[in-house]
Amino acid sequence: MAQLTKTSVSRRLGSQVVYRKVIIACLALVLAFLGGREFYELRYYEDTFVVSEDFTEKKMLGDYLANIKGTWVDTPIYIFDSGVPGGSVLYLAGTHPYEPASSLSAYILMENIKIERGKVFVIAQANRSASTLGMLGNAYPMFYHIQTEFGSKKFRIGDRGSNPLDHWPDPFTYVHYPSGQNLAYQDIRNLNRVYPGRKNGTLTERLAFAIMELIRQEDIAMYIDVHEASLMYPVVSTYVAHERSLDICMMSAMNLTATEFNMKCEASPKNLRGLSHREVGDYSNTLALLMETPEPFIDRVAGRISEQLMLDGKDEFVQTAAEKGLLYCEYDIEEGAPMKYRVGRHLSGAMEAIKWMGSFYPEKAIEVSWPMYSDLMEKDCGYFLHDPAEVDPDRVFKN
Repeated sequence: MAQLTKTSVSRRLGSQVVYRKVIIACLALVLAFLGGREFYELRYYEDTFVVSEDFTEKKMLGDYLANIKGTWVDTPIYIFDSGVPGGSVLYLAGTHPYEPASSLSAYILMENIKIERGKVFVIAQANRSASTLGMLGNAYPMFYHIQTEFGSKKFRIGDRGSNPLDHWPDPFTYVHYPSGQNLAYQDIRNLNRVYPGRKNGTLTERLAFAIMELIRQEDIAMYIDVHEASLMYPVVSTYVAHERSLDICMMSAMNLTATEFNMKCEASPKNLRGLSHREVGDYSNTLALLMETPEPFIDRVAGRISEQLMLDGKDEFVQTAAEKGLLYCEYDIEEGAPMKYRVGRHLSGAMEAIKWMGSFYPEKAIEVSWPMYSDLMEKDCGYFLHDPAEVDPDRVFKN
């Protein structure tokens, strides 16, 4: 009888263990499904926007380098050609998609551009692969939302480097081509560390090479690479200019500081390789420059990394850092560094450089307009986004 009792207890305990395992397995599957659905959504979500009536042509970056066709770095290029001879500019956004004011500035530019002389090329997601995952380990939100007259528009954020699903594995040491300089291993997936790229290199190197081919084949007069930076980064609120572009950027910075917002100017270092403002200028004839806006969202001292912080740029910890003199630009939590401020800086900064290019090189002049800093600060970003349901479907694109 005692033996039977022990056997019954043992079976009962064994059944309980099995039930627990089944429940735990089911919970794990549910969590895996929920997490996998979010990964899938970010991987395949596409931003929707409307091009202005001055839009003339869409190309793919793979048209300039066949071996990236159909890959996750084969990104669209939108062209606005006046038909009148003049200069040309490439507005490159989304090099680091976790700096989303760059891509949003490109969308607002394309939705509102008017061009009368010259040609403008726009890439809104320079590293499309990097826009398909979140910032690993940092609990960043996947999307942010802009309020418009026709409702809320959703845009993805992304990561700093190419998705490991597309570009793997990272080396122990990344050796930059062709300089041979050693860089951080993860920078092998960082578009702004692999210029001028390689025709048959890694996926990210091929992406950089394709951008270089676009610049060389289209004889782009000016290349503008737009970024966002931590407020504790010395090059925040700054033009970084190749030596051929330095006079243009110095004049632009002085004029913007006198009339709209503080802007600095730095010369591109010759001994730090792989960066666009150095290599693009060295390996093509274009006037290469990069712009940085202040983004508290990516400051390491910031508090909760939320969509609200992405949009309004208000953080008490960044304010404390400002009070202790640890920042490299002005900051006041009452005003923050909102999306409209950062987008406006990019659009006015690019326009100022284009105007000064025309002053220094009249044959490269471009006559173009789009919303500027003062417009964004007065009306906000959503005002300049148009309802896809109310326009010609041929002007609606997914990116």
